[in-house]
Amino acid sequence: MMAPSLISTGMNEIHATMASSGDEFYYCVKGAGRFSVIVGLRFEDGFWSHPEVASFSGGDNTDLSPFVSPDGRFLYFVSDRPRSATDEVRNFNIWRCLRQEDDSWSSPELTEFSSDSGNEMSVSVDSAGNVYFCADYDSNSLSFERDALDIYCVRKKNGNSWGEVQKLGAAVNTEKIEQTPAISPDGKILVFSSLRGNGIGAADLYVSFLREDGWSRAVNMGRMVNTSAYEWCPAFSGDGKWLLFSGNSMKGKPDQVTYTSVKRWLLGGGNGASDIWYIKASAIKKLKDNQ
Repeated sequence: MMAPSLISTGMNEIHATMASSGDEFYYCVKGAGRFSVIVGLRFEDGFWSHPEVASFSGGDNTDLSPFVSPDGRFLYFVSDRPRSATDEVRNFNIWRCLRQEDDSWSSPELTEFSSDSGNEMSVSVDSAGNVYFCADYDSNSLSFERDALDIYCVRKKNGNSWGEVQKLGAAVNTEKIEQTPAISPDGKILVFSSLRGNGIGAADLYVSFLREDGWSRAVNMGRMVNTSAYEWCPAFSGDGKWLLFSGNSMKGKPDQVTYTSVKRWLLGGGNGASDIWYIKASAIKKLKDNQ
């Protein structure tokens, strides 16, 4: 578990991202309904700061899936904020902020490939600037449909433009839900969450490896990450050394049931709300060797 009591608490913490410099960490705190804000903390003078809501997050918006690009220049995220002043339908899109000279983030800008009718629900970027995300583009409704989520990719072109959005093939996407993809910085490993019915828990993490002929058939990552609970929101750290993810596994209830022990259990990590977890990314490569 990542930093119990500081990052992983009794609240729902999801969608973590760590900059390649190792001194910036962002994640979402999610509440009831559509409430979700992006918070961040920094390592300064030998200590981690306390989490604070990011300058660009909050208000009436639902903000999700922060991701610092491997080069540290951009912070991508998903939000249902209006695309324009006249926007009447608030769907989820991918936005990004540019790092300023004083190390702060610029005002968010909408990415040009975001759909005005579908919902992009998470985002991950490799070192080349290629963007991977999940979306409900196959839905027949303007409102968000989780059952329609699949994984897509858009390739970075020269300058600030992208190519055409492409849906990944049958090696990754199925008739089930595929969500929250994480692309490794080198673009060769894809980890994502799926509800396939034959896994270990309610939702499991799967992995696919890029080969000369495309993505390998995704395999369940097993008990190195998956439990009987719900695992999702994976993300590689900017340096590619760590895989972060969210899960709502529950530790045992207190043996001695007192007000103090119950309060400590409910307000701490492992109470059944989502927490942030991590493993060394090198462990994933063993799955490739076994394929």
